Amino acid sequence: LKSAAPRLAFANRWRRSSKYLRAMQLVARCPVLLAVFLSAMIGAATDEVEAPVEERHLAVVVGVEDVEMPMCGFSKTRLEEDPIRRTCLRQCRIEPNGQIRPTFPEWESYCRETAGMDLWDDECQDYLACTFGCDVWGGDREEFSSMRGSERYEYLGDTKADMYNAGITQERRCVLEKCHSYCARAALGTCRESQFRQQCLAGNPALYDCDVDCSSAERVRLTGALLSLLAIVIGAALH
Repeated sequence: LKSAAPRLAFANRWRRSSKYLRAMQLVARCPVLLAVFLSAMIGAATDEVEAPVEERHLAVVVGVEDVEMPMCGFSKTRLEEDPIRRTCLRQCRIEPNGQIRPTFPEWESYCRETAGMDLWDDECQDYLACTFGCDVWGGDREEFSSMRGSERYEYLGDTKADMYNAGITQERRCVLEKCHSYCARAALGTCRESQFRQQCLAGNPALYDCDVDCSSAERVRLTGALLSLLAIVIGAALH
């Protein structure tokens, strides 16, 4: 353990200096400096072993919402035992740069990791059951839909391992992407569809000669809504 006295003495001298007010004004305008300053002051007031430099840097980056980092952070606790991260991963929000977070792969991982729970998200159930209705995943959604708890969790893990562990061809990858695109349209709400579209476009399917339409999920749902509205308008006009 390191003594806090030298750090406290430094902090007291700094607060008495003529540059303190100007520094505080600068810190208030910059979130990064604010995070670093708070970290330094907390360290000066505690009597604990200092964390490695890498850990201190990570704390600052996450604190200022680095969109390249997972929105819900990292944890060794299983999601089934972590209600805070489960709530976080159920979100769907648009960042200032237009990116949607959490990402679709993060949300799908959340679904798979919590599949053993008695109370499982309906969206997870609907989307993954839909995928098992595709021929590439076996073509039988009813078998999966009837599963519960640990049986469902293990089935998801086993089928994914069978699909990907030995590697997949570009042709099969394209078939999978088309299946997932269809199920995003058929089973999920608008925000989840946008999550999928972002992930689909990031995968650049044209590079492996795949003609999947990443935008079709959003466009088809919008078309359906417009047709419904048109039917209402026509119906009202006829009465």
